Order: sequence, then C-alpha cells, then structure tokens
Amino acid sequence: MEQRAACEAEGDLIVDAGQVSFLDLPRKLAKEGHELVRGDRIKVYDLTCLPINTMTLVRMMVKVLRRGIAIEFCAPGITIQPDEGSDLYRLIAAFDNHWRRVHGMKTHASDSKPGRKPLLTDDQLPSIRTMLDADGATVGSVAKELGVGRTTLFDFLQRHKDAPSLTS
Repeated sequence: MEQRAACEAEGDLIVDAGQVSFLDLPRKLAKEGHELVRGDRIKVYDLTCLPINTMTLVRMMVKVLRRGIAIEFCAPGITIQPDEGSDLYRLIAAFDNHWRRVHGMKTHASDSKPGRKPLLTDDQLPSIRTMLDADGATVGSVAKELGVGRTTLFDFLQRHKDAPSLTS
C-alpha cells in the first residue's frame, strides 16, 4: 500500500506486479483495451520490484521508450522521457546497443562460417564413388560405413553429380 501511494496519481491505471510481469505489461494492457500509446507513462516503485535480469530490463525499456512511452521509477525519483536528446535515454539505448554488439560477437564470431559443419567433404568424393562402384554396394551400406545417414549421402551425391569422375 505504501509503494502504491508513492506512485499513484489520479487517473492512473494500476497493475499489480504480482498479477503481471513487466515484460508482459504492454500485451496485457492491450488485451484489456488499454494499449500503451505515445505520451503514456509506466510507473514502477523501484527496480527491486522487477524480478528480471538487467539486460532484459534495458531491452524492454528501450522498446517502450522508442514507442514514446515514459518510464518513472518512483522511489528514487527517476523519470526517463522518450526524448532521443535526453542523456538518460541515450545512455539506456547505448547499453542496449553495447549488449547486442557483445552478444553478437559471442554468437557470431567473424572467423566462423554460418551453418553446420559438413559431414562429408569434397575431397571424399573419389573414395565414396569407389565404394559405391564395389559389387553389392548400396547407398545405405556406404552411408553406414561412413557414419552418416542415407539422406546425407544421397544429398551429397546429388550436389556432386556433375563433378568429373577420376575413372572416366
């Protein structure tokens, strides 16, 4: 009650933190016919009221601020206006950009190729063709010997069907 009294003003729509998380707030309000729009303000008593990790909070704040919605933390008396010229807004956006950049470097190293590592390589083609030319050899038996699935071997052979054979 004390926290609510510190934040509540006439005309405020109250959503208890126990009933909806900060991340679900915009969707929950929209579902109830109270969509957040430019000029609105989200009031939170204190950061300790939000049981989410810091980077998730920063990303959510940037998302809300970019929609023109202010965020007020009542206990410390901090209001972040959705003004791109504001130092506080730019700091929050910089933290978000920094996290995205670091996360991108961790998940997409510049020296790595996208996708899975191939199970069969081009230099194996001659030996695979030799194995398939043996009496009684099937795609299934050769795939089993190579430790790959039949579909993997079949797709590999399809990709290399126009490659010249060493025996011809």
